[in-house]
This record gives sequence, C-alpha cells and structure tokens, in this order.
Amino acid sequence: MFFITSSLRRLSLVKPLTQQSLRFNSRYTKPALPQRLVQEFVPELNEKRIIPVHNTYYAENPYHEANMKELNDLLRKYITLPVVTEKVGRWITFEQYQGLAGKERLRPGEHRALTGVLARLNRIDTQLIPDDVQAVLDKYSRAKTKEEEQKIVRELDAEGRSRTIGRRKNASALVYMARGTGEIIVNGVSMNKFFRRLQEREDILYPLKVVEGEGEYNIFATVEGGGFSGKSGAIVNGIAKGLIIHNPLLKPRLYKAGCMTRDHRVKERKKPGKRKARKSPTWVKR
Repeated sequence: MFFITSSLRRLSLVKPLTQQSLRFNSRYTKPALPQRLVQEFVPELNEKRIIPVHNTYYAENPYHEANMKELNDLLRKYITLPVVTEKVGRWITFEQYQGLAGKERLRPGEHRALTGVLARLNRIDTQLIPDDVQAVLDKYSRAKTKEEEQKIVRELDAEGRSRTIGRRKNASALVYMARGTGEIIVNGVSMNKFFRRLQEREDILYPLKVVEGEGEYNIFATVEGGGFSGKSGAIVNGIAKGLIIHNPLLKPRLYKAGCMTRDHRVKERKKPGKRKARKSPTWVKR
C-alpha cells in the first residue's frame, strides 16, 4: 500500500495502480495523471507484452502439437477430396521425428498419431492432391536406404537352378529347383520315404498343381526343425518362391493360392505355475 500526496492526496489507494485498474476503473482514468506519476507507479505500461512463438506454447510438447495442428488444419481443409485405398507411405521413424518434436519430450503414441494423420492425407487421389499437402508429406517422408533402392532380383544360377529358403512355424527348408522330370528328394531320400502321410505329399505338390507344372521340375530340399507338417509347409513355401524365380508371372496365382504366405505360429512356452502354456492345475475348494 502506498499513498500519493499533492494533487492526488484525495485518492488514497488501497492497492497499487495497474494497467487494468486504469483501463477499467473510471474513477482513476478520468483525471489526467502526470506522465511522471504514470512512469513511477505504473511501470507495466512502458513494457511490451511477450507473445509466445507457438500457439501451443503452454502444451506439454509444443513442437509436436504445432506439427499436429498444421496437419489437422490441412486435413479439415481437404477432407472432401476423393481418396484411394492402395497408396502406402513411408514416414520418418520415431528417432528421426524426435529431432522435430522436442526430443526426450516425444512419446511413441504421439508419433503414431502423426503417422495416422499423414496416412490419411496420403490417401488423397494423386491427380487431385494439393501442393501444400504434398509439401507436408515430403517433409515427413522417409528416404529409402541403399538396400531398398537396390532391389534384389533373384536369378537362376549357372546350372539353371533356383535357390530359395522356405519356412513354416519352426521348420526351415533350403530348396533347389531345376527343370527336369519331376523328381523330389528330401534330405537325401525320396519324398515318399520321408513323408509317410499322404496329406503331406499332397501339400508339397500343391504349388505345382496351381501353376500346372507337375512333372516339370526336379526338387532337392534340405529341411530341419519342427514336425512333419511344419517341414512340408516349409518346402511348399520354398517351392513357391522357386517357381517365381523361374517365371515371375506366376506370382499372383501363387499368392492367391496362399503358397507365398508364411505361417509364423510357434508353440507357446510353458508358464510358471501352469501345467502348460495356459492350462492351470485343478483347483478344489474343499
């Protein structure tokens, strides 16, 4: 509390003069105060207001929030444009995005939210995509590595054989294929001796039936791991890959038939306190 003497003695102030009190209290704004008194008792009037650089300054991660605001504004602006479903983008990784969004402040969920909006913007029809949207997509796109740019093209070796590796569950098979009379050797013995069950033999011949190539290839396979069903499935996967090396035009048919899809299932490990992976011991209350 302070008091102003001389011409302002009649105005005994209960609280200091501020910019807000001078603006909204007519009791103090009507008299013309000398400039000296204003500078002495209301120094805030001479200072400039500090404005944050980003509108999201008070957020937990203002850099990421500013990026999301830019993307969401574009999405709302062009939400009515037609989209396509087959476009797939390659966006910067979590570590790369940390340099643009606060480093240690960034969370994995925030990176997933960014890529989700980018994927939606990338689905806009290529012929109608605006320039500002394309510029933003290029900003967050990830450059291809040297291995990705140099696409591996598998070819036949000097003896006309294709060398592929097929897998199913825990089984892995190394398969060599060459044009021949239809002989199939598995681990040094004929297929009929190695696989006793008819179903496993039919599974191995299935990719050849799909492309109508039975009796046209000699197949030599070395397989290990898993059971007999897993071994036969691994050989099927290797044969399908070898057929594509011999004739790349067969790839759509083999994919549609399911021969190119690997089965990643494995046996779940036993858990402590359980009989098996999930089976519990019998519980009796009394």
